[in-house]
Amino acid sequence: MMEQQILTVTEFHSLVTHTLQYAYPEVIIEGEVSSYKLNQGKWVFFDLKDKETTISCFMPIYQLKTVIEDGTLIRVRAYPNITKWGKFSLTVRAVELVGEGNVQKAFELLRQQLEKEGLFAMERKRTLPTYPSRVALITSAQAAAYADFVAILNDRWSGLVIDHAQVQVQGVDAPDQIFSAISYFNAHPEEYDCLVVIRGGGSAEDLQAFNNEQVVRAIFASKIPTLVGIGHETDICLSELVADIRAATPTDAARLLVPDKHAVAATLTDTVLQSGNRLLEQVLRLQSELNEFQQVYQRIIVKNSQKVTELFTKISADLKALVQQQRLKISHQLTLVQTLDPKSVLERGYAIVSLNGQTLRDPSKIETNDILMIQLAKGNLTAKKVANGEENYEKDRIQEQLF
Repeated sequence: MMEQQILTVTEFHSLVTHTLQYAYPEVIIEGEVSSYKLNQGKWVFFDLKDKETTISCFMPIYQLKTVIEDGTLIRVRAYPNITKWGKFSLTVRAVELVGEGNVQKAFELLRQQLEKEGLFAMERKRTLPTYPSRVALITSAQAAAYADFVAILNDRWSGLVIDHAQVQVQGVDAPDQIFSAISYFNAHPEEYDCLVVIRGGGSAEDLQAFNNEQVVRAIFASKIPTLVGIGHETDICLSELVADIRAATPTDAARLLVPDKHAVAATLTDTVLQSGNRLLEQVLRLQSELNEFQQVYQRIIVKNSQKVTELFTKISADLKALVQQQRLKISHQLTLVQTLDPKSVLERGYAIVSLNGQTLRDPSKIETNDILMIQLAKGNLTAKKVANGEENYEKDRIQEQLF
């Protein structure tokens, strides 16, 4: 029989603590706050309880991002440990409110505080560039809001670069992830025209990450102009109130971010036509003045030949300069119209793939033996999706057709 190891109290405490933390490095627990107290302005102590059990909790005050008090229902992210005094407790890393009433109460308290500080003042809000080229996007790629936002951007405008930060948009970890993403993009503010934060609809409890004080203050302090669209049109979050531009929904955010390329093209075309008409009117007027001058010139040429010649030269130079100026202006506007033409995109090496006459955006919609039309800058190709076993044969056959 082996002799059982004898441990000191300290060794046993260390063994049990390490075992707990190894088995449960992180837990999420829901319960009601009781015995809440703040010690030395640095440490928060409270009990988390349900109908049968109470657990002691501890956390640094700087990690508490929401208002709690006795009776508040919360959800904590924590790890278990045993204190040196032999008391089992939880070291809390993050707190999330549970229940519409608690969320609404915390929302109103923080809203009043931030409003007094001037974070919602309209005079501090910035405008967005009319034609952005690169934006920073913070949201979850798994959400429908992300797909809708990107689809509308692509439909309304071309050539926009989107740098996306993947974050959770609800839950205990969501505020820290959103805050970190805002900080990441603001490390290089000169690279972005706009910082966009979006999320689809949900309950007040689902949206509370965007009422988190740390997140709201980060949006306020952003060096990049901010556009925030959270939830449905009737949902109001503090992140929206502090943003430079508030969008009613994520899809509305896309419409506010970029103009409609078709409307811009129409406007430019109209501008070119108006400029051409104005140029024609000016040319006709100058020609009329020149004709009048020539008649006068015929009468006074003998007495004032040198003076008349100088004046005629000046008018001719002015006319040429005006015509050249208007030509350059029209050329610039035509160039801008051409950049909006999808054919220009094809000239840069891109292609438009269509299936049954409809532009294809999702490859999962292609079925076996579907015929695809591929439009290039200088011609069209057709391709057919084949079953896995026929793939190499079809590739060879298509290459033979091409060459």
